[in-house]
Amino acid sequence: MTERARSDKRTRQDLEGAGHIDPSLSVEIFLKRALDDPSVALTQFQRFGTGHSGDTYRAVLHRSTRPDDDIVVRLSPTGVRIAGPADVGRQGRIMGTLHQNDLPAPAVLASDSTGAVDGRSIAVMSLVSGAEWHEFAERHSHDETANAAVSALKAIQTLSVEESGIAGDPRMPPEGEIARWVPLVERGPDHVQDAADELRVQLLRELNRSDPSAEPVLVHGDYHFGNLLFGPRTVNAVFDWEIAGLGHPLTDLACLTVAALRRRYEPEPNPTGSVEVTGARLAELYGADPDVLSWHVAASCFKYAAILAYNLQLSRRGRLRDPIYEELQGTMAGLLEDGRAVLDHGLTAFWPDAHAPQA
Repeated sequence: MTERARSDKRTRQDLEGAGHIDPSLSVEIFLKRALDDPSVALTQFQRFGTGHSGDTYRAVLHRSTRPDDDIVVRLSPTGVRIAGPADVGRQGRIMGTLHQNDLPAPAVLASDSTGAVDGRSIAVMSLVSGAEWHEFAERHSHDETANAAVSALKAIQTLSVEESGIAGDPRMPPEGEIARWVPLVERGPDHVQDAADELRVQLLRELNRSDPSAEPVLVHGDYHFGNLLFGPRTVNAVFDWEIAGLGHPLTDLACLTVAALRRRYEPEPNPTGSVEVTGARLAELYGADPDVLSWHVAASCFKYAAILAYNLQLSRRGRLRDPIYEELQGTMAGLLEDGRAVLDHGLTAFWPDAHAPQA
């Protein structure tokens, strides 16, 4: 063990003896090693944002040979196995490769999935400035907001699977995307399961509509307006890559369509971004077949309902303290009903005037 490692261990033991661990010190120790720079120091380390799959902090990074850098630190939850959404290091690898390819993501200074920071995974990135979707829409329009989001998505999908940072992950075909969320439905409230199963059965029965032979791409998995940070005219960065994978190109466009669909459930909260745009318009901006997109929109309705159902049950059991899930029960039920409607009637089920003939 080196002298620096012994010093780090003594410092941690002192903190543990005092009954707490200061994450700023642990992160600082990690960055000294990751950046191979003993001059690293962190100041103004404080909570930032409202992440649900870990802890997020903002800080100032000081180094003797470089200008100070405003950074964001993401840590996986304490005591949780580093896998899936809790693998923050994996998220960092994805964002890092996106940034290196001039795609909308922050510069990643360091990331780790081995538990090097108090047994937690970590991603450290430069702070990105920009506007949230509603500020962008106020300056421009809802249609331009949708156009910027779709343009960013199409740019991300130019990245090859080999360059994605997760090239070794299994490819997720459309039927696998459905199967992925079934366990969450089964752990949700009983009254949700029948409606969810009806939608699941219909999705699998009409699987041929999903274009299952499409080549896989990097999929964000939760691509909505609320996860985008906008610049003057384009998207500056896409965040929250917790459930990213390799899958069908229309998966993320469907997420964006469901975000627009959720205007139907107001005044229930819509953290995905209440952008006023039709599904047909999103299909047009992307160049997607509306019928194929309809299947993927229904699949996204199933996914989001499953996530809401699972989190509602966690909240009721005291394992997830977030009252928003009690407020989203109408949204959860609406998603399951509307998923079946979009399979039966296409995107015009919710936006019937999207392509109405002119008088």
